[in-house]
Amino acid sequence: MKFVWKGYGEIITAAVLWGTAGTLVRMISDMTALSIIFFRVTLAFIILLFLFSLSGNLNRLRLKDKKLYLLLFSLLQITTMLTFFISIMEASVAIAVLLLYTAPLYVTTFSPLLLKERSTGKGWMALGLSIAGVILIIDPLKLDISLKLTGIIAGMLSGVSYGFQIMISKHISKSYSGYSQAFWSFMIAMLLLLPFAAVPLDIVSGNIGYLILLAIFPTILAISLYFNGLNKVRAASASILGLIEPVSAVIFSLLILHESISIPVMLGGALILMGGATVTREP
Repeated sequence: MKFVWKGYGEIITAAVLWGTAGTLVRMISDMTALSIIFFRVTLAFIILLFLFSLSGNLNRLRLKDKKLYLLLFSLLQITTMLTFFISIMEASVAIAVLLLYTAPLYVTTFSPLLLKERSTGKGWMALGLSIAGVILIIDPLKLDISLKLTGIIAGMLSGVSYGFQIMISKHISKSYSGYSQAFWSFMIAMLLLLPFAAVPLDIVSGNIGYLILLAIFPTILAISLYFNGLNKVRAASASILGLIEPVSAVIFSLLILHESISIPVMLGGALILMGGATVTREP
């Protein structure tokens, strides 16, 4: 049980750290979404490489078995990021967030088939509470169904991609730690997003502090902790606990950006936390 609770702690910490991403991105100016992603993964890759080289632990990043699954995990991570940003640009932030967080539905549905995990009544109840919380937080009254179909399709793809990314990570977690998975996915993303690196030096230098923070907290630490924790708990439970991210995002925006918080948002956060508590009480 200590092993499992350590996994829960890592996943919850990762979700809280992911919540800082929106606030940090809001502070970055004059850069496109794709250029921000490029510098985010590039700086994360460089920092991880430096730290493992400095500690003499580069051998912990070496490739082992399941290389194709590791490549698939990396490609799914890039797909998730790109489709999520396309959904934001072509539809809206609310729709993009709602559709991205359908990922636990796919994990809960397919993990019994693909990972041989047991589906439980408490798991489905926790999922229902958490999804209801996400819907309250994004304010469904603001959703515009007349938006471009491209954005809606991209959002649906981001949810599917994210769900299968979680399941692939669970499958390779015995061979690759969360740090190894993060390292290789950052490298592949950096190479594929290289065309978006052409940003004037003065703009990069003006945003470098926020870019470094973005690379460290909601990227290196969050991704590594999440996929390390996934090695210790069920994939469905991890995906539901990951929904704590929008709660932490709202809290950070309240504390740092001084944004207001509404009663539906507070109720949504409470439902997500109830869902998380239900997951952690599963046997």
